[in-house]
Amino acid sequence: MDKKIILIIDDVKFNIRAAEDVLSDEYKVIGAQSGESGLRVLSHTIPDLILLDIIMPVMDGHQVLKILKETPRFKHIPVIFLTADSNSETEVAGFNEGIVDYITKPFVSDVLKKRIQTQIALSEYQRSMEEMVAKKVAEIEDMYDLMSVSFAALTEYRDSITGGHLKNTAIYFRAFINHLATVDPYRDQLNPSIIAKAIRSAPLHDVGKIAIRDNVLQKPGALSDKEFERIKLHAVIGGELFSFIKPRISDQEFADIAYNICRYHHEKWNGSGYPDGLKKEEIPLVARIMSIVDVYDALTSERPYKVALPHEKSMAMIAEKSGTDFDPGLVNEFLNISSTIEECLRNKEEGIEAERYFRLPQRIFQDLD
Repeated sequence: MDKKIILIIDDVKFNIRAAEDVLSDEYKVIGAQSGESGLRVLSHTIPDLILLDIIMPVMDGHQVLKILKETPRFKHIPVIFLTADSNSETEVAGFNEGIVDYITKPFVSDVLKKRIQTQIALSEYQRSMEEMVAKKVAEIEDMYDLMSVSFAALTEYRDSITGGHLKNTAIYFRAFINHLATVDPYRDQLNPSIIAKAIRSAPLHDVGKIAIRDNVLQKPGALSDKEFERIKLHAVIGGELFSFIKPRISDQEFADIAYNICRYHHEKWNGSGYPDGLKKEEIPLVARIMSIVDVYDALTSERPYKVALPHEKSMAMIAEKSGTDFDPGLVNEFLNISSTIEECLRNKEEGIEAERYFRLPQRIFQDLD
């Protein structure tokens, strides 16, 4: 088994050699005689533990420690102060800055060994626990994603008129929001947590339709005014679902995002949408994003009452509604990734398979047909 690596940063060469004599049988020891040279070592080698002298010229131990704790690659490396300065104030300052232990010079060989063994063992245990927690969190997140897309797919079976709509819009939504996270002014509003939860919420944007009567939801022709008012209620119903869920789950951010997408994705930039007549930035960003991909899929999909429009024509029609139906800034960005969206349209069936959408087995109905 490879030896663990100890980096010793101390401006006195004798101290480095003394530590090497004690530790080299069990560890690979690397010495550096200044803070700067120690950081150069870290540019190509990540040690298992650092012994760091406090009093050094140019860059002292506190300055080196500050850099270590502010650098993601280094901040988890356990650091032990190794110094002749043994007053309690210095010790407390070191612990407040993030050291794991404090050893005074001249050190006792067995004490040095034991403390290093203890801190490396603790570091490995903590790292293994963090990896275990991260794995469990990833499994739970994956389960939530799978439940979301599967529930959305099941909901869609009730709406045979718009087959594939929830799945399709989720694919366009993912591509669009991931792009927006790379450009101003949206990058500051779309951190990784919001993006992940918005993508999970996207296929649920029409979940409220599950409560709409079949004779309205599945009507192949034009809707009467009263029927259209009923259809419009799906935004309210979807929002109410997540309003109910929010206080009952720990991830309230997800509930908020899902609520905003469900309730407000039919609001329009000029205030003429439903259910609340919001306008401009009153409409949550995630809902403004959804409104564009929602219409794009409707335009590019075949319905009993219309043919599917080609990508170019659909993009042109969305551009025409910039500033009336849609946020002009978002429309510009949607047009900027036109080729990406067209590729999503072309390959949406593979995208649906990649998203692991639930497909209702037709054999279930075979005995009834």
